[in-house]
Amino acid sequence: MYRFWCVYIPRFFLAYFFIAIGLAAYFYPGGNHLDSTQIGYDFTANFLSELGFYKTLSNEINFISAFFFNSAMYLNLIVGVGFLMMPKLFNENIYSQVCAWIGAVCIFVSCIFFAGVGLTPADLYFSDHIFAVQNAFNLVILAYLFISFAFFFSASSNKYTVGTIVMVIVTVAYAVYISGQPVIDPINQKELFYEKISMSDLRTNVILQKTVILSMNASLLIFSFGFADLIKRKGL
Repeated sequence: MYRFWCVYIPRFFLAYFFIAIGLAAYFYPGGNHLDSTQIGYDFTANFLSELGFYKTLSNEINFISAFFFNSAMYLNLIVGVGFLMMPKLFNENIYSQVCAWIGAVCIFVSCIFFAGVGLTPADLYFSDHIFAVQNAFNLVILAYLFISFAFFFSASSNKYTVGTIVMVIVTVAYAVYISGQPVIDPINQKELFYEKISMSDLRTNVILQKTVILSMNASLLIFSFGFADLIKRKGL
């Protein structure tokens, strides 16, 4: 049971996530926040969440892309459930187990917010979407930090701790960076968005977002190997 929830589920999610994002990008009609005439999806000019729009910024229905993107967001829920099984792997001492429980609860709630990202396409529910994104990222930072402490206090190799700490540093740096960026609805405040955001700014924000998401997914993969190591050690 532990191997299924703590090892196989995260790896299945990662495989599905990248396949779903690839398919969503392939079927994306076009447009970005500053250029409605853009054809298709540009990985340096479109945020990932644009794949979940009801209508793209080229004003086209986005059913297929939204289906794949949102289904990947909803699968975060089973990842969150899997992490609730994880503290049992860190029962060798109180420090490791407490950190694991804090991390598990934080990542479970974070996964609910990530599912909420799929439920609140930004072209329809901009403020709700931003709320879901911010809470998801803030909680995942806390979760990964405490899970890295759980590994540190356990008998596992410190390579799992180091890998996670790197992700936390990258994500915190990104959070600090975007905290200084104006939050502007690109659809209902289009003129203000055009005035405040240049194409260079847009590309920088998009690339940084994808870098952080790749880092988070790499950490999830690292966790799955760390959990597999603990399961093997404990004979579970």
